Amino acid sequence: MEPVVAIIYDCDGTLCRDTTNFLLHEYAIDVDLFWRDVGKRVEQGWDPPLAYLTRILELVTEGPLRGLTKQRLREIGVKVPLFPGLPEMFKELNRLVARQPNLRDIGLRLEHYIVSCGIAELIRGLQIARNMKEIFGCEFDFDPETGIPIAIKASVSFTEKTKFIWAINKNISGNRLRRNPYAVNNVVAKEKRRIPPHNMIYIGDGPSDIPCFSMLTEYNGDGIGVAEKPAKGYELAKGKRTTTGPYSPDYRRGSDMRRALEAAIFDKAFGIYMDLQRGERRSPSP
Repeated sequence: MEPVVAIIYDCDGTLCRDTTNFLLHEYAIDVDLFWRDVGKRVEQGWDPPLAYLTRILELVTEGPLRGLTKQRLREIGVKVPLFPGLPEMFKELNRLVARQPNLRDIGLRLEHYIVSCGIAELIRGLQIARNMKEIFGCEFDFDPETGIPIAIKASVSFTEKTKFIWAINKNISGNRLRRNPYAVNNVVAKEKRRIPPHNMIYIGDGPSDIPCFSMLTEYNGDGIGVAEKPAKGYELAKGKRTTTGPYSPDYRRGSDMRRALEAAIFDKAFGIYMDLQRGERRSPSP
């Protein structure tokens, strides 16, 4: 175990509003009609991420999204507005932890990850992307000459999100996981896993995050709910899916969301500190 607290975020509705909707607005495409078309496919048995990604590819071919490339996706991602307090929060949290002598002495670090059902290249364009150790999301295959998406390379369903949490737990990088997706199933002794689930915090806003909430809370990790709309807040709160929240997605200092996150970070951080102290006391003298 390393002295690391992992903070894992959903993206759309958690760190910013829906990135796919933002993409559609950029091309003046009717968002409601798009999701109605996707919904019809879901009713026919399609997996929701496959349904919306396939519709994106069709719009590229049919014309409304003509000219959409890998580079263009990133350029659009840069323009997506973030929720209040971002991206400033990441530097502020690092400073907050660094001011604690005990945590500074053990070299405690915060690591941030995004695990999303959204389009990864859009997310990689966000102004907060540089703060993330890894970004996991849906991937297109792009034509090497034109940069235009031509196929779905990877889709992330709500249940598959938990795969990426286990990858973080076992210290499997995104590049390695994409080359060898079965690596996440390799047996790794608990004492050799880099970040145990109880040192993780998951932040999400909707039903697609429930498997991650359930998994982490079962292993004494934290789940913080975010909700802009009361109805979504109810979905998260019922059944005690989260350990705290849901809160409005306001990450500014002093907000309910920020205070909940800071409390969760310090709870994990001082737990790590105490574990290391107990380990030192158990170690034999040289």
